Amino acid sequence: MINLLAVDDEMINLMIIDESLSDKGFTVVKAKDGEEAFQILSSGSIVFHAIILDRLMPKMDGIELLKKIKRSEKYRDIPVIFQTAMSSITDMTEGLDAGAFYYLTKPYSRALLVRIVQTAVEHFIKLQRAKEDLHKGMGALRHMITGEFRIRSIRESHELAPLLANACPDPERVLTGIMEILNNAIEHGNLGISYQEKSELHDNDKLMEEIFRRLDTPEYKDKYVKVNFERNEERIEIRISDQGKGFDWKRYLSIEAMTKNAFKTHGRGIFMAKKLSFDDLTYIDEGRTAIIRIDLTNKTSNLLTDFQE
Repeated sequence: MINLLAVDDEMINLMIIDESLSDKGFTVVKAKDGEEAFQILSSGSIVFHAIILDRLMPKMDGIELLKKIKRSEKYRDIPVIFQTAMSSITDMTEGLDAGAFYYLTKPYSRALLVRIVQTAVEHFIKLQRAKEDLHKGMGALRHMITGEFRIRSIRESHELAPLLANACPDPERVLTGIMEILNNAIEHGNLGISYQEKSELHDNDKLMEEIFRRLDTPEYKDKYVKVNFERNEERIEIRISDQGKGFDWKRYLSIEAMTKNAFKTHGRGIFMAKKLSFDDLTYIDEGRTAIIRIDLTNKTSNLLTDFQE
């Protein structure tokens, strides 16, 4: 069962959300304000796969509730879809800084609501599956100093991401970002799926079908993503290199690009990875190599020292 929490002080809006999503197999739990929504979350009786959150509400508004959700280790992974009539750069930046992953500007179509919710739920399920692998006896990887890996497929990226995350001091923090950068290297880098193509494929629910098709074609079947891991006393550096044509990566790391793509089903991944998962993220080689940095200074444990001892 896929459960959604819809939070809005306007009953008509809650009814529209319920009618639009119940027909698609989602179970919608409704709350009239932020306080009631957090009480429902805190009860722990329901596992929610996504939250649809209105911004302007009495008692506790959407921004305040969003910040409480993202401060909670228990709920912070739940993707929050912000619905609002406030679409200025300043308003969107505030929401993104607080942890919103999607935006819906009122009024919006039911079809767009369904697509955004489906995307959010897929993201949550993939993350939870990857997190399960974080706790399967891979603690020894935190002593890894160097490593090199090569992968081709999305399945392989989901196998490698938990391994790399386990080699870092805060695995759950970096896991989402590593998955995003690996998937980006495969989909957009090696397989050459453009932003527009991904939008169309996603809207038609054919993205994975096209990924599998391209992986079997002569043009793409021998391409791989190379991943290099290196740890020193100050930081961990992970380099993820694809064999594609490169891309204008600076566009996707700017706040302007983020706000532009906040209303779409994709296009925010590397920005959110840098903001939430890593201490730094940059690209070289015309966008073909991502360099992830995770600082180790001032951490509670120096894993390199532990290894040497």
